[in-house]
Amino acid sequence: MRYCARNIVKGGLQLLTVAAIVLLSGCRAAKYVPENEYLLNKAKVVVTDTHEESTSDISKYLQQKQNTEILGFWKLQLHIYNTAPADTTTKSKKRLAENAHKMGEAPVVYNPTLTSASITQLRKAMLNRGYFNAVVDTQTVIKKNQKLNITYYVTANKPYLIRDYNVNLEQEDLLNFATDKNCLVKDGDMFNTETLDKERQRISSAMRKEGYYYFDKSMLDYRADSSYNNHVVMVELKMNKHTNQWPDSTRQKVYTRYKISRVIFHQDYDPQHMPTNTTLVTQTDKNYQYSYINKPLLRNNVLRRTCKIHPGDYYDESVVERSYALLNSLAPVKYVEIRFEPDGKDELECHVTLSRTKLNSVSAEIEGTYSAGDWGIAAGLGYVNRNIFRGAEQLSLNGRFSYEWRQNGGRAIEAKGEAGLLFPSSLNLKLAFQYQNRPDEFIRDIASAGLYYTVRRKPNSHWRHTFNLIDISYVYLPWKSEEFKTKIIDRSSLLKYSYTDHFIVDWSYAGVYTSSLQLRPNQNYFRFQYLIETAGNFLYGVSALAGLEKNEANSYVLWNIPFAQYAKADVNFTYHQVLVPNHRLVYHIGIGAVVPYLNASSVPFEKRYFSGGSNSVRGWQARTLGPGGFKGAGGGLVYDMQAGDIRLDLNLEYRWHVWNFIELAAFTDAGNIWTIREYKGQENGVFRFDEFYKQIAWSYGVGLRLDFSILLFRVDFGVKLYDPTRLYEGDGSKVWRTVPNGLSWKNDMTWHFAIGYPF
Repeated sequence: MRYCARNIVKGGLQLLTVAAIVLLSGCRAAKYVPENEYLLNKAKVVVTDTHEESTSDISKYLQQKQNTEILGFWKLQLHIYNTAPADTTTKSKKRLAENAHKMGEAPVVYNPTLTSASITQLRKAMLNRGYFNAVVDTQTVIKKNQKLNITYYVTANKPYLIRDYNVNLEQEDLLNFATDKNCLVKDGDMFNTETLDKERQRISSAMRKEGYYYFDKSMLDYRADSSYNNHVVMVELKMNKHTNQWPDSTRQKVYTRYKISRVIFHQDYDPQHMPTNTTLVTQTDKNYQYSYINKPLLRNNVLRRTCKIHPGDYYDESVVERSYALLNSLAPVKYVEIRFEPDGKDELECHVTLSRTKLNSVSAEIEGTYSAGDWGIAAGLGYVNRNIFRGAEQLSLNGRFSYEWRQNGGRAIEAKGEAGLLFPSSLNLKLAFQYQNRPDEFIRDIASAGLYYTVRRKPNSHWRHTFNLIDISYVYLPWKSEEFKTKIIDRSSLLKYSYTDHFIVDWSYAGVYTSSLQLRPNQNYFRFQYLIETAGNFLYGVSALAGLEKNEANSYVLWNIPFAQYAKADVNFTYHQVLVPNHRLVYHIGIGAVVPYLNASSVPFEKRYFSGGSNSVRGWQARTLGPGGFKGAGGGLVYDMQAGDIRLDLNLEYRWHVWNFIELAAFTDAGNIWTIREYKGQENGVFRFDEFYKQIAWSYGVGLRLDFSILLFRVDFGVKLYDPTRLYEGDGSKVWRTVPNGLSWKNDMTWHFAIGYPF
């Protein structure tokens, strides 16, 4: 383990060294640009005469752009490409050149032909946005070291507006959809071909939702007339000229509303790849038919309930999309195909083909742990059955065992088992049991059971809602050592409650909003998450109404065991900003608070916040930061005391996809936790408006991500920059952790190994 750690540290230093060399190198950017040619250093577009949003993305029409830049100025990938040696006569130099060219980016050599093509595309883009008289000029500036800057000056001039928008359509339903209140084209609006195309799509979708299966937006066309020469355009919507040549049979088919005659489910059946010597089993139930080979994947009633396409209903494109989403969400289904075939004059036969995914899977993991000088080992085992009762019910079983050797000669054992049953109705039942054995401190058992419900997200909804209908936890401590009682519990009324038998009966609601429905590799988007949780209210109300007596701590009890009562709220916001393809900045802010009341004077330890770790302020190990400026006696760590009631996380991370599955990151984190009250043993930990901002810890670092599709492995190296615990040590100047202030590997730097992104 120590050998492995030394190699990781060594590798991290090498990575930092290479990055520093590339950053500070004086390597000429035009090193591989041919003589008498120029490196395209900058290419930008300046639009004058307009501040319209319609021209904000005009730069995308440039046919030649400069090399990828980080933070708007640093062409890192070009520098990596240029580190390749010109002399590749030896195998080692040839390998270096190949790696540099593979990870880097070749120089963009200025091409006048592409400049002409860019001018043409910019004019066309402005024309499509209503600027018929736009003018595009260019200015090139030759810089030293074979560099060239080019600026495209676009003079928009006066835009053309739509006047007398006319709809010339004969079919009644089609005319009604084209002229209803949802019409996107209105007199006085700027002429914009993108808006016109969206209107065609809107009308087509409305027709297909009403049963017109064969109608398509390509059948609609526009006639635009700007000959009046007064900056207005006469626009007419009509049927495409080719529709005039339709035979009567085609015209009748396009304007017919189709009903669903039958729905046929094919389970694991593909006529083109059907195994030989197999028997296809077919079952018929009224206008439903089910076919499968050997054994059905799902029960018939599950298929009927999940698929929203029903015999006798008119064809509806939105219902088809919803059925796709619902069927694809079933755990045992790998992919779904829905197709329609004509069945008579005005009916369609619906064929739903389902392909099964791997129904059973087993996972295992083993890891080494290191925490404040204590070494340990942990192992986990998981099993998933995605169709336990042939109704798309997903059973998951997980177990984890860890063993830790303490510096004081003691040991710590922890075992945890979880079982979950997720129903296709989005109802989820979870059971868990956790055993903690610290022979020199305590033995603790935690048993819990919960029932959760996730609201199905509609196909076009950005929201997802999850309700924790009820979650019951019972914390039982059969034994505590006398030394632990004296040293920890008796010193703090806060911890006395956490290490006493207690019930937690809570309810929670969580919401997630994602700005983009389909996340693509290079797009900006944000995610907003929040959680509201309460515990003990029902039990307190019943106890009060029943007139039950309170114990000596002035709390109601259940079976002579006190129950927790608190309110908790969490908010997280994450924004992904793409700088250039494969380069992005990710901003994150997280705020939370939990408050005990009525039946409890403090919050159970397992419901409080901690700071530091791979998903928080990464200059600190998990549970070693806070609350506030708190630091254990003698400068040591006291994990049981380093928990709080208020949390703040501020993170900024730059992510750069280097090559294939490799991604690099640079980050800075800030945050801490605080208590809401003055607790004995947590000095300098309470939240005060005139003090908390001084106690916000700050760190920075670099990271490596290995994306293997099925999982993302992450390594982060964090360094403390501002340590609030040093505010109360007498010499406040050392709060800033720099080399002159004694920055050290042991106390100010840490490694984190994790699965998945931090936020």
